[in-house]
Amino acid sequence: MVEAKGEGRGAYRKALEWLPWLLIAARAAAALVLALALAARALSDTLVLWLFVVAFVSDYFDGVIARALAVVTRRLRQADSVVDTVFYLVLAVATWTLHPEPLRRHAFALGVVLGTLAAWYLLDLIRWHAAAGFHSWSAKVFAAALGVWAVAQYGFGGSGPWLLVACVVGTLSHLEGMAISLVLRRHVADVPTVLHALRLRNGGAPD
Repeated sequence: MVEAKGEGRGAYRKALEWLPWLLIAARAAAALVLALALAARALSDTLVLWLFVVAFVSDYFDGVIARALAVVTRRLRQADSVVDTVFYLVLAVATWTLHPEPLRRHAFALGVVLGTLAAWYLLDLIRWHAAAGFHSWSAKVFAAALGVWAVAQYGFGGSGPWLLVACVVGTLSHLEGMAISLVLRRHVADVPTVLHALRLRNGGAPD
C-alpha cells in the first residue's frame, strides 16, 4: 500500500513537471491564433487583449512553477524565450494593422529595440548556438512595461507614453542580455543581472 502511494505521488509529480511546458505551449497557441486572425483579417482589440492576457499569465507562471518543482532546464528556458519573441513579433504586426499611428510615432525607438533584440539573438547563436534565455530582472521589467502598454492600448484605446517606455526598457534589457552573454564562460539558465554574471565568471554563486 505504501509503495503504491509512493508510486502515485511520483506519477503526480511527473505530471506536474509538464506544467511549465504546457504553459509555454499555451503561449505558442496564443501566437498562432493571433497570426491566423491577422491572416484572416479578423483582428479586434478585444481578441488581441485576451490573447495577450493568456501570453502574459502563462509567461509568469511557467517560470514560477518550474522553479517550485526544480525543473528549470536550458531547453525549457530557451523554448520560453523563443516563444516569447515569436508572440511579441506577431503582436507587433497585429498592432501595425490595428493601430499603426503609435508605431509610426515611435518608429525610431521601435527600430532600436528590435535591432538590439536581433543583435542579442545573433550573439547568442554564435556564443551558445541557441537563444540563451537568461530571464534577467530587466527582462521581467520589460515584460511588465509591455503589459501596461498592451492593456492601455487594447483595453482603453490609447497607449500614452507606455510604448516609448517599453521600448527604452526593452533596449536596456537587450543590452544587458548581450553583456551577460559576453561575460559568462558557460551557459546558465537564470542570471538576474550582469553583476550576477560577473560573480559566476569569478567562480561565485549566482544567488
